[in-house]
Amino acid sequence: MSQHSVFICHDYMLVEVLDEIASRLRRLGIEIVRGPRTSPGEKLIYPKERYAELFGRAQAMMFSSRSICSREVMLAAPRLRGIVNPTIGLETVDLEAANELGVIVGHGATPENFLGMAEATVMLILMLMYDPEASEDVLRGGRARPKPTRADMWARMLLGRTVGLIGLGRIARGVVERLSGFGVDLIACDPYLAQEAPPPGVKMRDLDTLLRSSDIVSVHVSITPQTRGMLGERELALMKPNAYLVNTSRGEAIDEAALYRALKGRRIAGAALDSFAVEPLAEDSLLRGLDNVILTPHMVGHTQDVFASFPPAAVENITRILRGEPPLYCKNPEVIPAWNRRLADLGK
Repeated sequence: MSQHSVFICHDYMLVEVLDEIASRLRRLGIEIVRGPRTSPGEKLIYPKERYAELFGRAQAMMFSSRSICSREVMLAAPRLRGIVNPTIGLETVDLEAANELGVIVGHGATPENFLGMAEATVMLILMLMYDPEASEDVLRGGRARPKPTRADMWARMLLGRTVGLIGLGRIARGVVERLSGFGVDLIACDPYLAQEAPPPGVKMRDLDTLLRSSDIVSVHVSITPQTRGMLGERELALMKPNAYLVNTSRGEAIDEAALYRALKGRRIAGAALDSFAVEPLAEDSLLRGLDNVILTPHMVGHTQDVFASFPPAAVENITRILRGEPPLYCKNPEVIPAWNRRLADLGK
């Protein structure tokens, strides 16, 4: 494979993963070109004056959620066969452009990835309902033991509650499977899923109905023009005052200022957030001062298992693309006919 060349981005959060991927590919005789450094709090836009140096020879290119793969970047790679992200998120890749150009896209949609996130989502739901930190505070003497009355106890059972899922991708379906024994009512909203094709036990609803009906709203969307800021002041006002919001997908889906106001004013009971519009979350973020929100730094589902799964999956995705085969974890299989035509034009 000595004739093959692959571009691999830098990501300050995934240094070891990307280095391991690069090392494995080099051992296969593949030329590796590494990208410029990324910085916390901003997404890297590649300078046009470096396009030829970075992308000119690339047959496969790897980006992450912290560097932008635009149409212009794709067009700057005349030998391009495919794009691969090491993780599951692809919001920084222009998928519409990839489809139009006949470029196949792979990602790290390993079972360890989406099922780990599904487990973590259920964990956050239960933490919001039971508030184990408050119970621990009782043990440590920081809070009086509550009276054995409904008014004093803070924990609530999940049994009989309505859980609303916004988006029904792999992670949300994993949540559905894991909640199937909890005795909950599961409803979902996903404009890309036919109303007649939800998973067993899930009823489809429009977004407003879901927000009005749910005791827990869990967000599972990728970022598109339609989903960016989809939960704003109006939408949050539809939620029950005793309802909780969970976001383990992407922070850009929620208007954070509106969410802060809803939490501060107790217009909703609480939230658990693992992702934010700008990461890392600013030290002076008003969200940090609230007592009814769980905040984790975009790592709540990051397990030993998932990081072990990323390098072999990425190498398999890339080497398949270089051989002219679809990646193991393919985001846009509908483009395969156009991709085959692209490969034929490139001489495969």
